[in-house]
Amino acid sequence: METDRSAKLEFAVQMTCDSCVNAVRSALEQQPGVQAVQVDLHKEQVLVEASLTAQEVQKLIESTGRRAVLKGIGSGQQDMGSAVAMLSGCGLVQGVVRFLQLSPERCLIDGTIDGLQPGPHGLHVHHLGDLTQDCLSCGEHYNPYGRPHGGPQDTERHAGDLGNIVAGPDGRASFRLEDTQLKVWDVIGRSLVVDAGEDDLGKGGHPLSKTTGNSGERSVCVCVCVCVCVCLHSVILPSMLICCLTTFDQ
Repeated sequence: METDRSAKLEFAVQMTCDSCVNAVRSALEQQPGVQAVQVDLHKEQVLVEASLTAQEVQKLIESTGRRAVLKGIGSGQQDMGSAVAMLSGCGLVQGVVRFLQLSPERCLIDGTIDGLQPGPHGLHVHHLGDLTQDCLSCGEHYNPYGRPHGGPQDTERHAGDLGNIVAGPDGRASFRLEDTQLKVWDVIGRSLVVDAGEDDLGKGGHPLSKTTGNSGERSVCVCVCVCVCVCLHSVILPSMLICCLTTFDQ
């Protein structure tokens, strides 16, 4: 998966003076992966066009000592749809994963998940959004073409095979993926599942390699819901639908 396509991010940032504006600009401009920066002091708004993860951009802004809140993410082109999976259950695992259709061929998956065991974890879209039996009722990997399990770079793979995300020693996994097989309109109403272990991408030789990647039990799951598009000041960006979703971590 290539990850060099930029997206537009809108942040609400606490700013009170011109020195705040200059500090935020200095933290962002000239950074690899940042293409454009707009700062509005009156609106306390920062717009960033970047190929970095939303978490990476937020950390750059907050390195100035100012709190930043992500308000929206968009492609900068014609709105082609977006979706969000909000992990906010009663367990330790918390996070947000956003899906944005950058073009007819390419979908951006940007997320930050906390509370994971350090190391790699398989990430998959599953066929069903049914969480009535925890992650066990989500069905199999989303696989509309009946292909074997594989890695995100493989042509022959489940459409829902997104490979691995890696949690650091603090249990946080921040990731930015671009996929050419998955589309936003395919994932809405389905579930996103993080597995307990590493996905072998169908190449491990285990009996489960060609079906699940032998990535262990389903650790946490959440239904994917549609985003709404709202006008945020002078730009229109998709913003996350505030919804109550039940998540399960086992």
